[in-house]
Formats: sequence, C-alpha cells, structure tokens
Amino acid sequence: MGGAGVPESYDCPEGPPILPDIVNRVDLRSGVRAAAAFCWLVASAALAQDAAVSAAPGDEVLNPYDMFQARLRYGVAVRSGAQTDQGPGLTYSGLTPNDLALQGWGWFLLDGKLGGTLALQREGFALYDRGTKVTSGGLLRFSLGPAGRLALGPVRLEASAGYALQQLPFLGSSSAPSLAPVTRHAVLLAARGIVDLGRVELEAHAEVPIALATTAATAATSSSGFGVGGGIRVNLFDVGFLRWGVLADVGYVSDTLSDSSGLKGSQSVVRAGGAVDLKWREGHSSGPRFGGLLVEVVDAASGAPLPGVEVGVGARTATTGADGKAHLSGLDPGRVSGTASAGGYLRGQLDAEVSADEELPLTVKLEREPPRVGGLKLTAVGQDGKGLPGVAFEVADQKVTSAEGGTALVSGLPPGPVGVKARLDGYQPAEETAAVVAGKDSAVSLTLVPLKKSVPATLTGIVRSTAGGAPVAADLEVRELRLKAKASAQGSFSFQVPGGTYTVTISAPGFLAQTKSVTVKDGDQAIFNVDLHPR
Repeated sequence: MGGAGVPESYDCPEGPPILPDIVNRVDLRSGVRAAAAFCWLVASAALAQDAAVSAAPGDEVLNPYDMFQARLRYGVAVRSGAQTDQGPGLTYSGLTPNDLALQGWGWFLLDGKLGGTLALQREGFALYDRGTKVTSGGLLRFSLGPAGRLALGPVRLEASAGYALQQLPFLGSSSAPSLAPVTRHAVLLAARGIVDLGRVELEAHAEVPIALATTAATAATSSSGFGVGGGIRVNLFDVGFLRWGVLADVGYVSDTLSDSSGLKGSQSVVRAGGAVDLKWREGHSSGPRFGGLLVEVVDAASGAPLPGVEVGVGARTATTGADGKAHLSGLDPGRVSGTASAGGYLRGQLDAEVSADEELPLTVKLEREPPRVGGLKLTAVGQDGKGLPGVAFEVADQKVTSAEGGTALVSGLPPGPVGVKARLDGYQPAEETAAVVAGKDSAVSLTLVPLKKSVPATLTGIVRSTAGGAPVAADLEVRELRLKAKASAQGSFSFQVPGGTYTVTISAPGFLAQTKSVTVKDGDQAIFNVDLHPR
C-alpha cells in the first residue's frame, strides 16, 4: 500500500494531503473478463490448428526458421508511481492483473531476413483510497513497424524501428485525481535476441521510445522511457507447419513525463505473465526434410571437452560452448562431412549420416599440434677447410661441443633467426646468424682464424741536459703499464712495450720532469730523445 505525498525535492503545501492513501488495486471484474477472453482465444486457436493439420499434405516439411509468429499474452503488473503538481502531489503502488497483449511478427522479404512487427497491449488501471475507488480506466500501447533479423547458428538477432502510441497515467490535479491518460507518439527502437536450444528457447528484448509528440489536456508535455525483459519459451508440439508453445516472461518498464505548468510524473512497472505462442514455418511440397548434428569436441589425449571450437558443415557453422558441444541444424539428410578447428590443435574431420527430423550426436577428437621446432647442424673448420674438434658452440640457451670432424647438432629451436657463437683456444671467436626452419636441421658452417703472435714494440733514445748537452742518467716511467726504466750513465735507454698509446714521464734530480705521449704498433722501433732543463 502506498501513501500520497510530494517527492522530497518539492515543497508540500500546508495542511494534510487531500488523498492521504491512494493505492493501485486489483480490478477483479476486469480480470475475470480478460481471463475468459484469454481462454476463448486459446480454444479457438486450438480448433484452427486441428483444421490446418487435416489440410496439410503429408509430404510437406518445415524450414529451419519460422516465417510468422503470433503471441497472445496475459499477465500481472506491479506498478508504482508518483505525480507532483500544483496540489499536494500523490504516490501510488499495487498489483494490476489486467495486462493483456497481442504481438505478431512476419518475415516475408529476402528469404525471411526482412519483415514487420505489430503489438497491441491493454493495461488495467484503478486507484483506491482506503477501499473506495477514486478513478479507473485502461492504458493502451500500440506499435507497428518494419523489422530485420540475422541468424548466427542457434542465435537469432532481431531489430525494428517503427511508430508507437503509448498511453501514460496522468491523474490531473492531485487534489481530485481523475485518470486522463497522456498519449505519447514516438519512434520505437526495439531489439530481440533468441537462443534456440531445440525444444527450449531463451529470449531477451529491449525497447526505447524516441518521443515525437506527447499530448495531454493541459499544457505541452514531454516524456521519455525504456523497457527491458526476457522469457523462456517451451515448444509443446508441432503439427504440420504450426509449432505450438508456451512462454513465461518478466519485464520492466519505466516512463516519465513533465509539462510547462510544473507537473512531473513517473512510473515503473514490473510485468510478469504467460503466453500462448504460435509459429508458422513454410513448407515444401516435396524434397528432403532437414536434420541436425549435436557435435561434441574433446581433447584426444585427455577426453576433456574443448570450448570455442568452430565446427562447420557446408554453410552451417557453430562454436562449441563450455561443455564442448555445438548444434548444427538445417542439414540435408544423407552423408555429410565437415571440419572442426581450434588453435593449438590439428584440424578434425566430421563425417556422419544425417537423418531427417533427427539430431544425431557426434563426437570429434582433436589431436594437439606437434611442437613447431627445428635444429641446426653445426660445422667448425680451419682456414685449410679441415674440421676442428673441441669447438664450443653457443646457440640461444644451449651449449654443445664439436666432435671429431668439427660437427655438432642443436635441436628444439623455435623457427626464425638465431645467433651462433664458436670458440676454440688459439683461434679468434666466430659468430654467425642462422635461420631455423620448423621440422628441419639446417646446415651452418663457421671458419675459425688462428690468433696472430704479437711482437712488442721497442722504445729507445738518449736523455741530455739542455745546458751543454751532457748525458743525464734519468728515470723513465710508463704509467699505463706501471713500467719503470733507467737511462745509463751515457743517457741512453731501451725497453719494450705492446703496441698502443702510452704516457712516458722522464725525471732526474736537479732537472724539470717531462711527460711525452708515444703511440707504437706491434714490432715498431721507436726512437725519441729527451732534453731536460736544469732547475
């Protein structure tokens, strides 16, 4: 039970509300009349079906997708709403049983891809104040427009955009409520998704009206809203081209409206109900019926189900779910073949005998792909072309040593370029980039060059005094080599160093020290004389 009031964001006039407790209750007489009409329509549809069955030729069969669908639904709605205006405002809530709807779809263009949809709904509405009826009536919703659909295996996606007329509850002044519905003219964008699991179908839908005009007896009004829902359909039996089923569904609808006079209204409706659902599938006067396959794909080694495997027979494809199973429907009877493929596995083959009006179970075992690796056959030779044993090869993270004849084998390498290093005492290191080919041992040859024996350079010279040219028995130091030498009494010196650039310091007591930079190569004979200045 909901009480009257004003939303918190609005001021409440002084004094008690005129309608302190307004609720939306069950209109039992309308509910009984609607239930009787519902039963009459179901019985009439059953009689019509029997007549259609007797007229259908025995050799006619069903296409995999319906061409027409009709749905008669009856349910209840839990409604809550609020309205603020110049009066005290009010809220309402409660259960309405009179939710009757008729909806139809037809697919008659481009091999059943394009068609149209039509829907008509009537909802009962009544307000009570402590058991006394204040006002009542009905709210209509009507939509009509073109539609298109796309089939992806067992999944069908539908979309439509058309005209919609929707009546929303407007209670005039909250001081003296009286139902005067507001009519919304809109472009209705709607979508429906269906997952066909054979006898059972899962369904979800959504719609959004884009208001073109909202008419009311008062000032200009605007509105918005949306609706979502879902259901489960169970196919009861097929007779001829007709498929009889029942549907249980639940949905949620939200609407708001406002006008320039300050009125604001909102409502939310939770709908639940059941429906009789009738589908018509085109038939053929002759020709084979359709069959199907329930394909289960497993790992050949472990037997575990493999999800995400794409299976296909001709133009029919499907993907296995978490249980490793996929449905392939609409197959011509007879021997069929196809494939099953997944990353990391070798392609599997499907081969089965399809029977009309049956779904044959089929298990496919997939073998894992062998590792895609290759190898290198390495050979190390000297400059004379003869193999060198004992050569240390390094390839990626593997190390091997060449045998007699200079050969070695490295396996288990991923395809692509890889660096090869070879080392042997007395020889210069060698490097090469090789290409690894999957499933093959590629030959790689490296030539090692012997190390050359180095001959040290010789530094010689004479140290003299600048005062008269007398010889000086000076000290010489090569910093880089930490080498020290001393000139003779005649001032001469001679020592050997490896090729390179060095800094030589010459010093003697009573003389200013000098520093010279000398660059020599292996085997050079370098002569330099030094003149020292007395202090």
